[in-house]
Amino acid sequence: MKTTGLQLKRVSKSFAKLPQGQLPVLSPIDLKISPGEFVTLVGKSGCGKSTLLRLIAGLESPSGGSILLDGQPLAGPSLSRGMVFQEPRLFPWMTAEQNVAFGCPKSFSPPEVADTVHRHLKLVGLTGFEKSYPHQLSGGMQQRAAIARALVGRPQVLLLDEPLGALDALTRIQMQKEILRIWQAEKMTMLLVTHDIDEAVYLGDRVLVMGPRPGSLEKIVPVKWARPRDRNSAGFAKIRREIQAEFF
Repeated sequence: MKTTGLQLKRVSKSFAKLPQGQLPVLSPIDLKISPGEFVTLVGKSGCGKSTLLRLIAGLESPSGGSILLDGQPLAGPSLSRGMVFQEPRLFPWMTAEQNVAFGCPKSFSPPEVADTVHRHLKLVGLTGFEKSYPHQLSGGMQQRAAIARALVGRPQVLLLDEPLGALDALTRIQMQKEILRIWQAEKMTMLLVTHDIDEAVYLGDRVLVMGPRPGSLEKIVPVKWARPRDRNSAGFAKIRREIQAEFF
């Protein structure tokens, strides 16, 4: 199958809001994301960033337009797209390995599940914590487990909805590095929503800037430097100012 990546064609979304009628959330959006690309998305609260991710994940249906992956229209959730939320959403009665195993395809045999879980817990740095329950893990470790659970289905696209928003500043920086490491190891397409402009520039091949509701793509900023990136460099500061100018 030809890998053409993720494509949005005039995708829009409105919600019913009585008695005012329809509430437009997203203006028609056109976007192409290449296979293996890391794209970040920033915008003010309420602009439709999370709604856009939910549409791509298949958790919501667009009001207009179409979403395609490798040229095939998407309809509903599937293993081709994994999703990581701001909260880890782990099952508290399950261990780390049981939570990750929950994301494995039903077609996997028990040995395949065990091997896949082991490899992905190692990938996210949770070796030694397989039998730990969520309350025994730090916030960052819980989010690592959530990422592993999203990865075990081998999605083509990983969608991350502010996955680091609840972490303290130091843990957040460390997790940014971890997400980059995982992306480089897995070579999958990633789309990450964040309120943090520095985070968007540090992680993304491109930064998409969304305008206020109804959300639209106001600007696309390419970030062409090699990784790891120096947050204190003049180039980093220039792109940060360019993006900030869209909001202030």
